[in-house]
Amino acid sequence: MPAMPCTVKIAYVTDRDFLKPTLLSAWSLLQHLRGSAELHIWGDGLKPEDWADVEAVAAGHPGVTLFCKDIGSGYLEGAHGPTTYISAATMGRLFIPRRIDGYVLYIDGDTLVTGDVGKLFQVDLGDTYAGVVRDYHITQWLSEPEKTTAERDARLAEIRQFMGPARVEDYFNAGILLLNCDALRADPALMARMEDVTAASACTHGDQDHLNALFGTHVMQLDPAWNASWARIRRHRGLLTRSRLPTEGEKPDSPVILHYHGPKKPWRDRRWDVWSSRGRATLIYRRALHRFVRQHPHLKPL
Repeated sequence: MPAMPCTVKIAYVTDRDFLKPTLLSAWSLLQHLRGSAELHIWGDGLKPEDWADVEAVAAGHPGVTLFCKDIGSGYLEGAHGPTTYISAATMGRLFIPRRIDGYVLYIDGDTLVTGDVGKLFQVDLGDTYAGVVRDYHITQWLSEPEKTTAERDARLAEIRQFMGPARVEDYFNAGILLLNCDALRADPALMARMEDVTAASACTHGDQDHLNALFGTHVMQLDPAWNASWARIRRHRGLLTRSRLPTEGEKPDSPVILHYHGPKKPWRDRRWDVWSSRGRATLIYRRALHRFVRQHPHLKPL
């Protein structure tokens, strides 16, 4: 446990195209947050009416202080997303340690918060750079060698090359990061490399690969409940146990942050199999979406 209580600080980074799902995620965060907190929303290309929507979603939550920042110039020059469904704006997270101190929980916009993230700030990161969750798909691939493919083998070989001396087993998903900003700022050379968006853009999986290569072994591996791939917490924990990969910190009974990563998004899909894990996770999202849209009708994601 930290010697002193940590101020709860949460950060989202978005552009106009991803603003509505990001605001839904922030709204779900605020529904479950207990106690005071700072909410940082950084935007690329947002218009005055967009910032007004940000303020409207954050309003009415006692103890929550909103900080808005325009990163439209001077931050993302030379940056581009690794795929058509991942925006270059996500690389704004690389600058969080420069602008905010202490522990900061970065959350991707394609998420749904279903529990109090404030509990995560009770973990003591020590001198590690971040609290992270191992990537679900990489963990799955490594636990099922009999299902290997040439594409998987090539990707795992690539990760091994840039991760060394860290293990490919510890490759993390960067959609949720508990950043230890003070520890990162203590290493100016690392900070300069971290903020190199051109180098990050050259990576196969953008700044996720970039951060894995930079952070290496200097991370704390957290329980999958904090970054639940399509709510598959039980499956993910089972894979980690089978591979003898330990986690640290609190292990909540149920997912706290559901992460809907990948090209398919729950606000777009109109059909799903409720018997599948993805279908159930989509249903959870769409129920929350319905409540959100009742409060903010014009913010329904397309």
